[in-house]
Amino acid sequence: MKRLLIVEDERILRENLQTMFNEHGYQTEVAPNGGEAIRRLDQDHFDLVITDMRMPEADGLEVLRKAQQVDENTLVLVMTAYGSVESAVNAMRFGAYDYIQKPFELDELELKIMRAFDHQRESRHFEALKVKEELESDIVAESSEMKQVLEVVRKVARSKATVLITGETGTGKEKVAEAIHGQSWRSEHNLIKVNCAAIPEELIESELFGHERGAFTGALRRKIGRFELADDGTLFLDEISSMSPRTQAKVLRALQDQEFERVGGERTMRVDVRVIAATNRDLLEAIDHGEFRMDLFHRLSVVNLRIPPLRDRKDDILPLAKEFLEKYGREMHRQVRGFLPEAQALLLEHPWPGNVRELKNAMERTVLMSDKEWISPDDISLFEVRPSAAPLASHSLSMPTGLDLEGMERQAVLEALQRANWVQKDAAAALGISSRVMNYKIKKYNFTNPRWSRNKPPSTDN
Repeated sequence: MKRLLIVEDERILRENLQTMFNEHGYQTEVAPNGGEAIRRLDQDHFDLVITDMRMPEADGLEVLRKAQQVDENTLVLVMTAYGSVESAVNAMRFGAYDYIQKPFELDELELKIMRAFDHQRESRHFEALKVKEELESDIVAESSEMKQVLEVVRKVARSKATVLITGETGTGKEKVAEAIHGQSWRSEHNLIKVNCAAIPEELIESELFGHERGAFTGALRRKIGRFELADDGTLFLDEISSMSPRTQAKVLRALQDQEFERVGGERTMRVDVRVIAATNRDLLEAIDHGEFRMDLFHRLSVVNLRIPPLRDRKDDILPLAKEFLEKYGREMHRQVRGFLPEAQALLLEHPWPGNVRELKNAMERTVLMSDKEWISPDDISLFEVRPSAAPLASHSLSMPTGLDLEGMERQAVLEALQRANWVQKDAAAALGISSRVMNYKIKKYNFTNPRWSRNKPPSTDN
C-alpha cells in the first residue's frame, strides 16, 4: 500500500484530500504546516509527499529538500496558488516530480499522482530490462552442467520460494541471483544486494533493518534498511554464513513473518520480499559447529542450487574466455581475434581455482600485455599458488598464499616497484610488461610515491 503525506495549512482542503486518498486505497497522513511535515519525514517513510508551497514554519521547498535527504526515491508534488507558479517550477528544478495550481479538481490531482507512480514503475521496468539484457550476454551455458542450472533458474524464478545458492568463490553465484530476479514477476522492482561478510557485525543489523535517528552514537538521521528497500522486490544476501547467531535470528523472523523493527524503533515494518542467499561454505558443517541456525538453513534452502566449479564444466571455459577477450579488446581498443590451438589447450588444462573470476582477470591481463591478434600460450599469465617459491614459467607466476587473484597482482606490482626504487620503467622491465601496462596498474591500484610529481605517477609514452 502506497503511503502519502499531505502538507497543507488549510484544514478543509487537508481533510478532504486525506478522506479521498484513503478511500482510493492509499495510507494517508497529514501535516498542518511545513515544520510538522519535516518532523514526520524524520520519523517515517512516505512514497509520495503532496505539499503546499507557502506555509508556516517551513515552506514547500524545505519540505522537498527534507524528503530528498531522507529518501531520494520519495516523489514530491507541490501545490501552488495562482501567481506563484514560478516557485513551483523552481521546486521542479530541485527535484519535485510535478506541480498543480490551486484551485484544482480532486480528479486532476489524483490523475497526476497516478502518473507519478506509473513513471516510477516504468523507470524500474526500464532498469529491469537492462538487467535482463546484461544477463543474456553475461551467463555462458555451453556445458550441460550450467544448462541444468539455468533450467532450475527458469522454473523457480516465478515462484515465491527462497533460494540458497552454493558454490566455490568466483563461480558466478551473484549472476545466477540476478537471473532469478530478472526472470521473476518482481523484476520491475529492486534487486538489493548485501555482502554480509563485508559489513562489520556491529553495523549489519542497521544495514539490513535500518535505524531511527538517535538509535546509537552517530545515527544522525533515520536510515532505511535493505529489507525495506527491497519491498516488492528481491534481497540477495551474499556470504550469509558470516552472520552472527543474533543477526541470523532476526533474519529468520523477517523471512517467516515478513516483518521487523528498525534499530531503535518501535513500529513494526511489514514488507513483501523474496530472499536469495549465497555462500561458499558448507552450511551443514557450520550447523554441526554451532555457527549457523538449523531453522534458518531450512527456511533459506527451499530451493538449493549448486553452481559447479569451472573445472567441472570445461565446455564453458573457451566460450567464456572468448567473451572476456572480446570485452577487454573493445574497452582497450585492441585488435584481438582469438586463441591459437596451443593457447586453447592451456586454458582447458588449467584447474581454475578462482573459477570464472580468475578466468576474467586472466583475460584482462592478456589483452593488456599482448599486442598480437592471435593469443599464444606465452601471452597468457596464469597465477599458480605453490607451497614454496619455484622458477617462473613463461605463462605462470608464483605468489604467496592467502591472497585473492587481484591481491596477488597488486603484490607483484608493488614488490617490483620497491625493488626498482620506484622507477617505473625498471619495474616494468622486471615484470616483463610495457611501461604503458605498468602505468595502467599504478593507476588501478592507486600507488603513489613522494618521488613522483604532485604525488601522481608521471605519464608514459605508448
